[in-house]
Formats: sequence, structure tokens, C-alpha cells
Amino acid sequence: MVSAIVLAGGWATRLRPLSLTKPKPLFPVLGRPILDYILDSLDRAGISEVYLSLRVMSDKVMKYVEESGRKINFIVEEEPLGDLGPLKYINERHKLDDVVLVIYGDVYMEVDFREMLSFHEGSDCLTTIMATEVSDPQRYGVLYTDGDKLIQIVEKPSNPLSNLINAGVYIFDRKVLDGIQGKSIARNFLPKLLQQGCVNVFRYRGVWADIGIPSDYLKLNFDLLRRKHPRGYVSEKAKVSERAELTPPYFIMEGTVVEEAYLDFNTILGRNCQVGSGAYISESLLMEGVTVGQHSFLKNVIVGDKGRIGRWNHIRERTILGEEVTTSDGVLLNRGTIILPHKEVSDSVYKEGRIIL
Repeated sequence: MVSAIVLAGGWATRLRPLSLTKPKPLFPVLGRPILDYILDSLDRAGISEVYLSLRVMSDKVMKYVEESGRKINFIVEEEPLGDLGPLKYINERHKLDDVVLVIYGDVYMEVDFREMLSFHEGSDCLTTIMATEVSDPQRYGVLYTDGDKLIQIVEKPSNPLSNLINAGVYIFDRKVLDGIQGKSIARNFLPKLLQQGCVNVFRYRGVWADIGIPSDYLKLNFDLLRRKHPRGYVSEKAKVSERAELTPPYFIMEGTVVEEAYLDFNTILGRNCQVGSGAYISESLLMEGVTVGQHSFLKNVIVGDKGRIGRWNHIRERTILGEEVTTSDGVLLNRGTIILPHKEVSDSVYKEGRIIL
């Protein structure tokens, strides 16, 4: 049997201001929290013993999981434990199965965990790490390998010699967890395991994305939208005016109302949004309960839950509005504007890259 540990306790500082009010595991990907995709994959693999390690806004994650009807063991960290500490904590207090699957809770992937477990079981190594290739490996732990065996892992090298990176999934034979020391799997634990024996490298070639920064988060949503709904998707419980113009791909969730507006490609509207007539939205993600006033223009922006965009607004590229941000009529927000949650904005922001506290 297999136990699974999902690590979902981090601050997600690079996703601020959105992560000031929403924990990273609940960030929507095509309308569903990224955590759901991970838990669905575990269900498909027949893994029922799941431990969810939480810290930041743990109450929100637990409430969501409980309301979804899933049976999960919650582990709430009282202090920062890194990504290795939760393994030690859970191993000392719970009877884990002989094989332990560890997954980062902020990574989207479509891996079949059964395939990875079979790969692990067919090897003489007690540890397996999942690897994937990316175009920009400098931001990750880069893996150097000899065939299917790990030689070294180097965190965020300035001149990587490989584009094969740590994909955020590990398999451990439970007995190796008794020797845990330190706070980091990659920096403290894997080097120790390499000294003691071998570490497998399972190469995953499917869709993979870490939503660590806003551009990655948008790119994942847009990539999946093009793959899964190239002609666009409108929920049966949404209301879209016959006079609205929609350019696929687009994604409109239940309870959303779109008047005579223009939704250009890569527009994602969460639940219960309102888009007024004459509005234009393109390459943007609106979370739940967002209102966009008449004749407003939004391009390449993210709007947090319950945002209220006034009429005749012009909101430009790379702008991010936190939860419950309200803008008055006629406001311009120039490129890269960041507005913290619960802020009312009545004046235009002409300078690029401003942060409104």
C-alpha cells in the first residue's frame, strides 16, 4: 500500500497580492483549485491514505476540502518546517505505509502515479524523484543524471548544464524517512540519500507547470484552455447575450452574466461574474464574483475574488488586483500596476509598475 503526503503550507510570496487572501493550493486553474487536480490524480491511482500538510491560511484549505466531501488527514504546521520537516513530523506521529508518495501542492501535472510507482518498485533504489524538462531551468533544482540514476541536484544554477529539473514529486521507501535531518528535501535529504545509495529519476514528459509567479499562473490557464477547450467553453448555468462577441478560446463559468461585450481570446471568467455592455476583455483571468462595468477595457490582467471594476476603466497589461478591489468610473491603471486587497481606487495610475497599498 501507499501513503501520500501533499505539501501545501507555503506563503506563495511571489503571487502577492492574490496570495495575501487566497492560499496557493486554492488558486483556480480553469475554475478549479490546483489542489483538486492533485487529489483527483491520487484518487485515480487508488491512493486513499492522504496527508495534507498546511500552514498558511490552513483554515481556508481545510474548509474547502471538507465541503468537497474528501476524506483527508490534515496536518497543520505550528511553525515553518520547510518541505522536509512535514515528512519527519508525519512519519513520527502516524503509521505510514511501506511506500510514501510526496507531492508539492502548487504544481500542475497530468502524471499517472501508478506508472511512477511501478517504475519505483522495479528498481533497487529506495528513493525516486520525478523529473521534467523546461525551457528556463535556472529557476528550479536542476538534475544531473546517469541514465535513470541521479548524480547531483543543483538549486537554481546560474549556468545550468541541463534542462531537466526537479518536478516536485518523490517516492520514498518509508524506512528512509527515519533518517530525516534538516528542512529541505533537495538541499539536505537527497544528498544524504545519494551518499547512502541510489536515487531513481522518473522522467515525466506531459504537461507540467509550477504556478510560482503570476505569468506562469496565467500561462498554465491559457495553455490548458487552448488544449481542452479550443472552441471555448460556456457553462449551461451562465448567461451570455446573443449580441456579445466571443473569440475562442474562452472559459465562462456558472452564474456569470455577459452583456453585449467583447471577450477576446484567452478570457477566463470565474463563477458569478458580471460583464457590462461595451466592455472588452482579453488574455485575462477574473476570479469569482468579479464585476466589470460598461465600456471598460482589460488586457492581460488578473482580478481577484469580488473585484469591482467601474465603468470606462482602462486596465493594462500585467496589472493584478487583489481581492475585493474597487475602482471608480474612468480609472486608468497602467502596465504592471499591483493593488493590494480591499483597496478602493478613485484616481488613475499613470506610472507603470506602481504598487498601491
